[in-house]
Amino acid sequence: QNFLQNIQPKARCGLRVNPQLSLIKDARYDPCRRYSKLGVPLLQLEMVLNEMPQQLDGITGLLVHNNCDATDLKGLINTVQHLEKHLQPLLEKLDWINLGGGYLFNEADDENSLQDLIRSIEERYQLQTLFEPGSAISRKAGYFIATVLDMFISEGRHIVVLDTTINHMPEVFEYQFEPDIIGDTESGTYKYLLAGSTCLAGDIFGEYAFNKELKIGSRIIFENAGAYTMVKASMFNGINLPNIYMLTQDANLKMVKQFNYRDYLNQCGAE
Repeated sequence: QNFLQNIQPKARCGLRVNPQLSLIKDARYDPCRRYSKLGVPLLQLEMVLNEMPQQLDGITGLLVHNNCDATDLKGLINTVQHLEKHLQPLLEKLDWINLGGGYLFNEADDENSLQDLIRSIEERYQLQTLFEPGSAISRKAGYFIATVLDMFISEGRHIVVLDTTINHMPEVFEYQFEPDIIGDTESGTYKYLLAGSTCLAGDIFGEYAFNKELKIGSRIIFENAGAYTMVKASMFNGINLPNIYMLTQDANLKMVKQFNYRDYLNQCGAE
């Protein structure tokens, strides 16, 4: 209603709908949590469709995204069936539907059900079906490499301080998980608590065990860092952002971006 006249015909307009169908137990990243900001509540949209359908004139598609890191596609199928139950008359008028992200399609073991779902949507409603694969494509495409700055024992634990910080991988702190590291193994002889180098007491990556002893100068390679790493990274406490490199097809490293103190000043609004 606010932007339709200015947008058309430059773009096709759509609405995000909150299907009010929670598939995630942790409310921190559940798009269907109570009082969610992410989409028009399904029942509210159904009411508009039944009582004031003219308000939906100009809407050509819907977006729904209500899962996170899922490999089981049953939630996606149930969500589509849930939309059909409440919004079938609207689906029949649309041009496209975006089923969002949150699914690790590359790890799913029921590809046929996904193909059947897409085929069913296209046949019944003649809708173009879109996805946002995100992490499924990019997560394994990046590595985060740190160097050991210091090592010491604290109350019997071997502490390793890295030249980085969880503020460079903030999802570690946000979701309290331990990122994957090359060489880490449950049966490792040498056990360490890996920490970042800021003054934040909780700047800790977690406990890891290696078959090879770490030393000052050792490299720590975090895997699966291709998604939501640099886009969320901060220079908290003045710790510089890591350099960004591209690994070329001929196995050479090419520097893409290097940050400096000027970037830190600019971020803080300093002259």
